[in-house]
Parts: sequence; C-alpha cells; structure tokens
Amino acid sequence: MFVVIDGPNGAGKTTIINNLKQKGIDTLSSPNGTPLAQFLRPVCRGTESWVGIDKTVQFLAFSAARLDEYIKRVHNKDHLIVADRWWTSTYVYQCILQGLETKFLEYTIHPEEKISKVILLVGDPQTLINRVISEREKNPSHGVCTWTKEKETMIRINEIYINELPVYLINKGINVAMVDTTDRSIDQVQNLVEALFISTK
Repeated sequence: MFVVIDGPNGAGKTTIINNLKQKGIDTLSSPNGTPLAQFLRPVCRGTESWVGIDKTVQFLAFSAARLDEYIKRVHNKDHLIVADRWWTSTYVYQCILQGLETKFLEYTIHPEEKISKVILLVGDPQTLINRVISEREKNPSHGVCTWTKEKETMIRINEIYINELPVYLINKGINVAMVDTTDRSIDQVQNLVEALFISTK
C-alpha cells in the first residue's frame, strides 16, 4: 500500500513522517529518498546556487527524482510505504502555481504507479505561516525554499491544496482525505492520520 501525505509548509507533514518512521513504518521523504533525489534536492527546492532556476528545468528535476524514488523504493513492494510529498506537490507548485501543463506531469508518472490514498494536511494560512516562521527561527540552516519567501504565495498554495488538488485527484480515481491541523496538536493529527491508514487497508 502506497500512501502520500502532502500539504503546504507548516501543516506538520515532516513531523508526522518522522513519527511514523520511529514506529517502524517504511517512509519516503521526497525528493530525498534515493541518492539521485538527494543530489537533485537543492535544484528542486530552488536553494543554494539554484535560486531563480528555470521552472521547466526545476520540473524536470522533480520528475527525475520522483521516478527514481518510485522505481527503487516503491515499485513491486507489498508493504505499507508512506511518502512525505509526491507528484501531488508537483501538480500544486509547478502545474497550478507556475503554469506548466498537467499533461507534462502525467507523462512522468510510472505507468504502473498506484496511490492507495492521499492525505492532505491543511490549515488556516496565517497559522501555517506562523509555524514556518517559528521553525525557521529554531533551524536557520533549513533554508528558505522558493515558495516560502512571500506570504501571498503561501496563502495561494494553501488554497490550491484545499480547493484544486482534491478535485484533480478524485477525477483520477485516487482516494483523498483532508485533515485540518489548525487547532489540533501534532498528537491529534498523528492519530487521525493513522486511523486513515487503517481505513485504507
């Protein structure tokens, strides 16, 4: 079973994934799950020397990283694998936000890929922005990716996750669940996410 956890920055994805990993669940943080994906990560995030990278080049880097991750980490596996972001993020950031055609994304998805469920962690935009600022203060080395530089961009990303991505996924026949993290503790969100795993089996 392949489950994707996605959502805007500040929604708690990474914490949830780390907790699941500590419980022995096979997790995948994309783009970071293979040596090639790790190599391409700065390009994908538009950080370090890749600030201002061409959007098509960035899209191709994301696509190469995720296809490599799928082939090496997910394909033909028969146990639960949970990914922190997937091509669902590419749809949000590169297709909707940057205007690349969705057909380009669909060309890069492995023909045998099947996502069991996408769990979207969302929340009040200002709450998520405050969480990102707080995390950045605690961990300055984490860096500022292309999409967390401006408040307006972060608000628009949240709107896409709530209103547009679910419609796209449902039209593709992919099971979607949404969890509002605004007024919930990370433990409450964790319990809801794990309950959704059970309902998927």
